[in-house]
Amino acid sequence: MTDAVLLTGGGDFSDPWHPFRETADRIAALLTEAGLPTRVVDSADDFAFAVAAGPPLAIVQASNAYAPTPGDLLVLDAVATQLRAGRPLLAVHAAACLFVDRPEWEAALGGRWVPELSWHPELGPAHVRLEPHPITAGLGDVEVTDERYTELRVSPAAEVLAWHEEGGRRHPLAWAHRVDGARVVYDGLGHDTRSYDSPSRRTLLEREVRWLLGGD
Repeated sequence: MTDAVLLTGGGDFSDPWHPFRETADRIAALLTEAGLPTRVVDSADDFAFAVAAGPPLAIVQASNAYAPTPGDLLVLDAVATQLRAGRPLLAVHAAACLFVDRPEWEAALGGRWVPELSWHPELGPAHVRLEPHPITAGLGDVEVTDERYTELRVSPAAEVLAWHEEGGRRHPLAWAHRVDGARVVYDGLGHDTRSYDSPSRRTLLEREVRWLLGGD
C-alpha cells in the first residue's frame, strides 16, 4: 500500500512562526499508529513525486510567509492531480496561509487566511466547539492549547466542523467540503506540539482522516 504523504514546512516552504517538522512528525506518528503509514516530505519535488504514485491521502502543513516560491506550481499541480483522481486532501493550520495569491488553492481548501484581515488571539488554552457532521458525531468539544485563527474566509459550500467564539461571533476553525467528488478537510488547529498533547484534538484529527478515507 502506498503511504500517505505529508508536505511540511522547513524545506521549500517555511515561515518564522511554526515548528513544522515537530508537528509533522506528531501527525505522521498519529496516523501511522492508526493504520495509515505517513511519509513526511519538505520539498515540492518530493511531494509531487509521491502524489504521482497515488497516495490514499495527501496532507499539506506548510506556509511560505505570503511570498511565492519556486515550487508553488509543482505543489498546486500535485494537489489538482490528487483531487481529480478523487483522492482526499487534508490541510492543517498554516496551510491556510499558503499560496494566498492563488485562487485555486482557496478553492481546493474551501477557504483561506486573508492578509490584513485574518488574525488570531494569543496562543493559549482554547475551548473549540463542534458542529454536527459525520466526522464529529458523538464527540465532545475540544480542549486544547493552540492558536485560534479568526476572520478566515470560508466558502458558503463548506460544512463547518469546529469553531471558536471571539468578539461575540463564531469563527470557523475546521471544515469539510468536496472538490469534484474528492473529500477535503481543512483543520486550523495544530500550531505546535502542544496541540497534539490534547486527546480531544487528536481524536478530531483521527475522525477527519477516517472520513477523508471514505468512512461515514
